[in-house]
Amino acid sequence: MVMLRLLRAEFLKTKRTPFLLTHLIVPIIISGMFLAYYSYSPWNFDWKISGYFQALSCGFPIIIGLVCAMAAEQEATAGHFQEMLTATKTKIVVYLSKLILLLLFSFGAILLSFGIFSVGFIELLHEDTFGYQFYFIAGCILFVGYAFLYILHFFVSLHFGKGASIGLGIVGSLLVALLLTGLGDGIWSFIPYGWGGHFVSLWTLKASGLDLSTVELGLPEGIITSVCGTLLALVLSCLWFWKWEGRKSDN
Repeated sequence: MVMLRLLRAEFLKTKRTPFLLTHLIVPIIISGMFLAYYSYSPWNFDWKISGYFQALSCGFPIIIGLVCAMAAEQEATAGHFQEMLTATKTKIVVYLSKLILLLLFSFGAILLSFGIFSVGFIELLHEDTFGYQFYFIAGCILFVGYAFLYILHFFVSLHFGKGASIGLGIVGSLLVALLLTGLGDGIWSFIPYGWGGHFVSLWTLKASGLDLSTVELGLPEGIITSVCGTLLALVLSCLWFWKWEGRKSDN
């Protein structure tokens, strides 16, 4: 199958590159830092969980901007995107293989971070209010909530360059932090940077026993908007790449 061959080729490109190391080292460092802090922190269980989730939610856009920039610049330096652009019949498939690899690495990094944190939190710190399933589902929710941003940042990285993607990631992280406050009430469900953090926060409330149907939190609107927005972004990005002829100048 063409897609599997392309994914294998893309994976081989990442060996011994900062792209691979970033997805391995960053989750380990982040989880280790939070576990070390929580080992002596006076915070209660709910504050520790929400603090970890919100920190990941706020930091994720920067990581997305960075890794998407890495993926795009790898193609730029290897031959000014010629490998992606010269595949006439499989041009969209080449683009999708690159995007899918980004998403797969993202999912793996999230599971690694949540896995390390959950094992340490439950086995070492004996905070076993929630089981491992809770953290696995939380990781999946966070990943799905930020899938749109990968499509957006990969487009920005290809079209405008690494500086634009990283800069957008920094601004996006600040926006996530603002949307997680009261400023995001009523509008977060319509802004992609508000999806991941709010979805995982609402999942925590549900796991704590809160009936979300009794509270007006914008969850139905958020789910519909995120699903439709992500699918629309994917289609539009494919149509754009089909006509794209490369950057006029490298940034």
